[in-house]
Amino acid sequence: MVVSLDKKWKEFLYGSCFFGPNLLFVLLGAYFTDALNPAGLTANIESWSLTGYALIVPGLFGVVWMIAKIFDGLVDIPLASLTDNIRTRWGRRRPVLLMALVPLAVSYFLAWTPLEFRENSMANTIWVGAMLLVFFTSYTLSVITFHGSLSSVCKDEEQRMRVGSYKSFWETIGYCICYALIPVFISKGINIRTLVMCASPIMLTMLTPLFLIKEGEKYGEGKDYLPDAKVPLKTSLSMTLRNRHFLRWLIPNSCAFFGLQMFLSSQNTLISGVMNIDAGLGAVLNTCAFAPVPLMLFLYYKMIKKKGIRFSYQVCLLCFAVAILNFCVGSEYLFPDSVTARVVIGCIGSFIGSFAIGAFFCTPYIIPSQISAMELKLTGIDHTGMYYAIQSLFASVVAAVSTGLVYEYIKNIQAPKIINGVEVAGETWKIGVSLVPVIVAFVCVLGFFVCFKMPKHYTEEVVRESLPKEWIEKQKSK
Repeated sequence: MVVSLDKKWKEFLYGSCFFGPNLLFVLLGAYFTDALNPAGLTANIESWSLTGYALIVPGLFGVVWMIAKIFDGLVDIPLASLTDNIRTRWGRRRPVLLMALVPLAVSYFLAWTPLEFRENSMANTIWVGAMLLVFFTSYTLSVITFHGSLSSVCKDEEQRMRVGSYKSFWETIGYCICYALIPVFISKGINIRTLVMCASPIMLTMLTPLFLIKEGEKYGEGKDYLPDAKVPLKTSLSMTLRNRHFLRWLIPNSCAFFGLQMFLSSQNTLISGVMNIDAGLGAVLNTCAFAPVPLMLFLYYKMIKKKGIRFSYQVCLLCFAVAILNFCVGSEYLFPDSVTARVVIGCIGSFIGSFAIGAFFCTPYIIPSQISAMELKLTGIDHTGMYYAIQSLFASVVAAVSTGLVYEYIKNIQAPKIINGVEVAGETWKIGVSLVPVIVAFVCVLGFFVCFKMPKHYTEEVVRESLPKEWIEKQKSK
């Protein structure tokens, strides 16, 4: 096997390859639904939304979004099997990445382009749903291919950890752009669609692996490369779903992902609708949340080495619960006459949450790759993509429930805005959006207690416990 990342600068560059697609994915998750249905917005509504009114059918769009998210999870499994087993003259991973690029780019552009500018349009609802299905499928194919490549482009677990850290670093930059820089442009009156369209060419960073991965006939890894290493879909699924340590990890990860996705989807309405501060001040809050993430990642890795990954992840879940509740504490309802108090409380909560955000970025890379690496050592079977596929399936289902079924419906719950006994004309209290922090905090606390089922570290001895003895004995006999 040829090690592709034979220099440190290649590791850093490889970690950046999904900077573009991930940024566009985050932009879609953060601003897309509110741009189409601005029911939860107050400040800067003319820039945050496409038209100022619902371009889709609100009562139906939550279901459409949920279906698209669930489909995104279900399609992960066959796509993972494809990326783990494909063999071509150009290699295994590069052709798949290239194949995913065109539908990814086209569907992203069309999703932000309504068929008609009419309120409560059924045509727009169906159109957007179809584009989301294409976008999520192609994005998933590219992401699973990248994750699956880590077992072959890296020489050992330490290098995989570094590449994962670099990827988290680049993701943090993307989140800073999305949540700190975009609001600055919004405060200047630039519409959200203009911004996301201008950002779309950055998607081309996903072509970087085409020049870094050493595979194909030139390197002896063409269509006949390791035919015995192919893992049938049924076997791969069986090995993944029978690994009890992996299954125990899925529950707290799902709790964290539920909370993170609901927060990322609602942060705009929490700032604009619940705290009622403008986009410029919102950028300050988001800077406090995302700018410290690289430092927090460093502290998180130090904590893992000293206390173990279970304890460290539990700390992150509690930090996120406290941070998200600050949106309620700093709401306009409690401080109607003091924007300064709202901003200060929001900044404190954002800084606390930055520790959790960094962990939520990187831990889903660390645990599956470590389990898969130990399994490869013990059994000789490499099906890294399937671990990420099952993890993504669970994440997609909880994201569908949190952002589609729950958030899209509760954000429409409103009440007349009354301050000091006087009703404010044309404005409402965003009661539904105010429930988001409470829901997220509850789910994070639930995840904290479930974490006690996780091991302190995922060592070779720990992973061995979850593998059938016949698979290990088969590897020993080779």
